[in-house]
Amino acid sequence: MRALLTALKRLAQRPIRSVRGRLSSTPPATAVTAPAEALQAPKELWHLVGAADADFVRVGQQFKALFLDAGLQPHHAILDVGCGIGRAAAPLVDYLDASGRYAGFDVMAEAIDWCRANIAVGDSRFEFLHADMHSDRYNPGGTQPASAYVFPYPDASFDYVWLGSVFTHLLAADQAQFAREIGRVLRPGGISIVSWYLIDDEARAKTGSGQIAFDFTHPLDGCWTATPDLPEAVIGYDLAQVQAQYDELGLEILNQALGVWRREPLQDQDIIVARKRP
Repeated sequence: MRALLTALKRLAQRPIRSVRGRLSSTPPATAVTAPAEALQAPKELWHLVGAADADFVRVGQQFKALFLDAGLQPHHAILDVGCGIGRAAAPLVDYLDASGRYAGFDVMAEAIDWCRANIAVGDSRFEFLHADMHSDRYNPGGTQPASAYVFPYPDASFDYVWLGSVFTHLLAADQAQFAREIGRVLRPGGISIVSWYLIDDEARAKTGSGQIAFDFTHPLDGCWTATPDLPEAVIGYDLAQVQAQYDELGLEILNQALGVWRREPLQDQDIIVARKRP
């Protein structure tokens, strides 16, 4: 995960910064503050998001830096899909102002319970929901498949939507539904920030060479896996396919953050920042 954070910071400093001025010209408002030390999830919950001891404390600040470089302002509303134990939420407590709003949902009831009890207490800016979505591992009692899940929010209700390490575990039918929902809940001009494993000619050329973290050699219906015994552990998508999906949904890709996971070890992912067209 350390390599992922390094990559996120590098990406935020280069291509995203170039579009910041076009995303928002509203000056920051006065932030509402809270003790940051009270918002760190206990280490016994870190396994829910695969965090290592040395990485978890820093990851939230790296996410926040990515959001800010993509233009997030204190008055904006941001949706965190697959929010886990609040890594992206906690650093925003002292950034969002009284008009700002954070919403997060996840299939892991234990994670949502902790966030509600520690981050959202008495704070109307923050909302955490448990998704009634089936997951063999995390929510076997969920009644809805991911391929039919509707985000529990109105149309055009968010300025930003963030998905970190979500599409890297979703099969194509599930991913397509989530992508449609991203487009639905974003306001015109709103920004989506999504991490992927993107497969292009360079990735194909290096497959099997030991130069990349994962060899996506096992085709599925509309995507690829590097772990055929547990396909959803690592899912990759063809770059051209992803670009076509964004265009179809009316999302304009703003950066060129492609190929990062191949140049860094293990868990690095590609980041796509896109804006919803009017």
